[in-house]
Amino acid sequence: MNGEMNVLWRTLRKLNGPQTLGNSPFFWGFLILGVALLIALPYLASRYQVMNMSNMLISSILAMSLCLIWGYGGILSLGQASFYCIGGYAFGIVGINLIEWSGNTHLALVAGIAVPVVFAAALGLMMFYSRLQGVYVAILTLVVSLLLGLFMRQTADPFYTIGKAALGGMNGLKPAGAGDPGVPALTFGFGDFAIAFDGRTADFYWLILAITVAVYLGLRALVNSSFGYVLGACREDLDRTETLGYDIRLIQLGVFCLSAGIAGLSGALYTAWGAYIHPDGFSVAPNILVVIWVVVGGRKDLTSVVIATLALGWIGQLLASYGEVSLFIQGLILVGAMLLAPDGIVAQVGAWIGKLVKRIAQQPAMSLKERAT
Repeated sequence: MNGEMNVLWRTLRKLNGPQTLGNSPFFWGFLILGVALLIALPYLASRYQVMNMSNMLISSILAMSLCLIWGYGGILSLGQASFYCIGGYAFGIVGINLIEWSGNTHLALVAGIAVPVVFAAALGLMMFYSRLQGVYVAILTLVVSLLLGLFMRQTADPFYTIGKAALGGMNGLKPAGAGDPGVPALTFGFGDFAIAFDGRTADFYWLILAITVAVYLGLRALVNSSFGYVLGACREDLDRTETLGYDIRLIQLGVFCLSAGIAGLSGALYTAWGAYIHPDGFSVAPNILVVIWVVVGGRKDLTSVVIATLALGWIGQLLASYGEVSLFIQGLILVGAMLLAPDGIVAQVGAWIGKLVKRIAQQPAMSLKERAT
């Protein structure tokens, strides 16, 4: 029993630290309660609401990828949604071509993560080793995303076909022929033991929830590790960090590729969720929407970003019938957050709650006589 408690304590120490808000037993209890409620959601909500929550959880993975690179690394990428789309297209193309041969999406999911990483490595080598910083990185990543979107919109011609997958232009990824398979569901296992997770089912939702929790805990451990401290030093002062002997360009490249891989994972999951991916995701609006999620939550804290993404996703669903009004209102929320809480609304509220809980815990317990009077 003591050995199990020691293992649990060592695990929690890796997840706790000054790089993340919420390190107390109160926080972890609240977090476990929140996850438990999310696990129970399919029993409490409609199928439509569960499907939407699956999509919102996928969006929170994308938001965490930007939180990592911007909030902890100090690198603002305005093209994070491009890695999301690259991952989605890679998953769909490999899945369409291999699902009948392999019977699963193992390689498709790996491609959805690996292809954005390779693309980010090529782009990052040019950016960081030419000493681009700040607004120049933001502009370049957005321009690259727009160029990719422009190209993908021109791929309606049958020439742009990869095996059994046609890129489809504005119509999105689709089978090349009538007898070819479409974008597959997430499928794991082999032969008769393969299990498919349809995006419309509760099983898919639980799988996405498990992946989201795993990504969140993994990133918490990362940012509270020695690498996380070096990453924070790069965010605060690149020149000083370099004088201490760290290869800042390699660190920036590494975290850029890692964030691209996480964004690609979310794009692959989205494609499996809707069995569809299209080039609109490369445009300005999706890239800015990710920034809104992160800023409103608090770019220097993973928990705040996840909460803000889920909350803003819910608001977006309520306003979906009004079209572009939804994005306009979320833009207003962004402006208000930057003016009233530069560190993020959710992070600010969380900090207040933490101080209140700490103050209550530090107060000496009153005696029964004091309570009676």
